Amino acid sequence: PAHDPGTYRWLPEASTPVDPDRVQQLLAAEWERFTSTTGASGEHNVRASRTLPLGVTSSFQHWDPYPVSIQSARGAWLTDVDGRRLLDLSMGFGAMLVGHLNPVVVEHVERALHETGTLFVTPSPQATEMSERFCRRFGLDMLRFTNSGTESLMYAIRVARAYTHRKAIVKIEGGYHGGYDGLQVSVKPALADIGPADAPVGDVPFDVEAGTVHVVAYNDLPMLERVLAEHGSYIAAMVVEPVIENLAIVLPDEGYLAGVRALCDQHGVVLIFDEVKTGLTAGPAGAAQRLGVQPDLITLAKSIGGGLPLAAFGGRREVMQVVVDGRMAHFGTYNGSPLVMAAARAVDEI
Repeated sequence: PAHDPGTYRWLPEASTPVDPDRVQQLLAAEWERFTSTTGASGEHNVRASRTLPLGVTSSFQHWDPYPVSIQSARGAWLTDVDGRRLLDLSMGFGAMLVGHLNPVVVEHVERALHETGTLFVTPSPQATEMSERFCRRFGLDMLRFTNSGTESLMYAIRVARAYTHRKAIVKIEGGYHGGYDGLQVSVKPALADIGPADAPVGDVPFDVEAGTVHVVAYNDLPMLERVLAEHGSYIAAMVVEPVIENLAIVLPDEGYLAGVRALCDQHGVVLIFDEVKTGLTAGPAGAAQRLGVQPDLITLAKSIGGGLPLAAFGGRREVMQVVVDGRMAHFGTYNGSPLVMAAARAVDEI
């Protein structure tokens, strides 16, 4: 199938496989070069591992023999503890979309630190203004702020359950959506544990209490149609990144997301787009508007906060009404704090 016309990808008509032996030679040479230039990072990891599990603050940051430790950053450049200047090709998975220490973000945040305040735990004009700006930008009726993508996905699912009076969810096999239990199913499962490709079995880690979760393959409408036909009356929500970013970068086929939208409508399932990573990186209004398919709920994080911890969930007024009337309570001491709202306004202006 053709890629969605809202995306772009070019592939050569033919390619020559790389010699596996050559790959191993290159890897060995690169690891030798890595260890010969990152001694201070190795020493820092030994120290950090005494108090931080694996010596890191998030498990994905760890790799063998040890990760690079960064001591400062500016613009698109990082400086590690060995004094090397490194081009940042990740930018925090898009969280640093506007750059490290962007002067506009710094200006707004400094003003909040010196003149406004860091935390009120009350309603504020700053949070109201940013809710209005984000609703305009992303085409939402209402939203609530949170502090992480995990929080936003958790609450979006709870909104969907309160709205539909159903409990089960559907997610994409291999898809990652933060640390909420129900979304830990089949994140990066071993092939031996997940059954046949045309009827996958959800892989649930032992530490997870997932509830009922159905997994389907991305870009496979017939599989989703089968699952909804059999279980649709029990399914509250389908969660999907409109562009999959945990399995490399996987683009939607032409018509796929529109088909997902139609199937969810047919079965009364709340469609949740996880735009934690694609929120601003896929375009100034996110992937949903670029691809022309509007979900019921969208979760946002990373790029909207300019490097400060900010996230949000929001969508159609009818669905978000469950927060208004108390069917689903949403709490959070730091939600919409004026310090983070200052950074969000800077990013929105940029």
